[in-house]
Amino acid sequence: MRKVLLLALVAVVVAGAVIASGCAQTPKDATAPTDTSTPGSTEETPQFTTLESGKLIVASDCDYPPFIAMEGEQPTGFEYELLQAIGKEMGLTIEYLSPQNFDTILAGVDQGTKMDIGVSSFTITPERTELVDFCDPYFDSNQACVAMKDSGYSAAKDVDGKKVGSQSGTTGSEWVKENLPNATLVEYTQTSDALAALQAGKIEAAFFDEPVAAEQVKKTYTDATIIEAIPTGEQYGFAVSKKNPGLTAAVNNALKAVVENGSYNEIFQKYFDFEPTMGK
Repeated sequence: MRKVLLLALVAVVVAGAVIASGCAQTPKDATAPTDTSTPGSTEETPQFTTLESGKLIVASDCDYPPFIAMEGEQPTGFEYELLQAIGKEMGLTIEYLSPQNFDTILAGVDQGTKMDIGVSSFTITPERTELVDFCDPYFDSNQACVAMKDSGYSAAKDVDGKKVGSQSGTTGSEWVKENLPNATLVEYTQTSDALAALQAGKIEAAFFDEPVAAEQVKKTYTDATIIEAIPTGEQYGFAVSKKNPGLTAAVNNALKAVVENGSYNEIFQKYFDFEPTMGK
């Protein structure tokens, strides 16, 4: 899941048709998908279904700035604005569910009764692709180890044997389990919970995606710092049910169009201070 260094963006595939609104509750009676495409699927206009006609229901944890966060009852961030642009291409309104627990979203996408798509800085992994399909990558990332500035730690290996934290179900958790065998891992519902625990002295370090770590230590947790950026070569993708391959294709088409018309670059520059490689 989720570089004081190089972050590169990855290329995408074809063109398609989605819009945006705010966080809403689970749609009522949304158990049967509605066909929103025109008859006759083609490569240019793939046939797909959504839970509600004219809408794309999105699930996110809404707690991962600068990608997604809540301002009052309104979501904001890079992913939110990117979906708005994709929405214009697909001709659908994007409607966010109320914030979900990160580690339950993919199962919800697979079930397909409450959400059409999961958008929460999901790293594409072989394990996750067994459960859901992923659209083309839209962001490259690495991991980061964050500790307090006065901790005396200078690298992730320094906290092996210590109590550390991460968000449950993320690639940060997996990295700790695989690389710090002597650490005691505490998994939190939200990344912000892990950072609060770090600040309160309950854990010695927190592990999560480097772009988010850079944002948090710069703007919110300014008494913490990234002690090591860990090159894991991760890529983010939107999660879609395997039962709806046409929707994956349509989102890919729209994402390609957003890159080609310059909207992707405009949105990217609002949230990041380095140049994207996507669309170059």
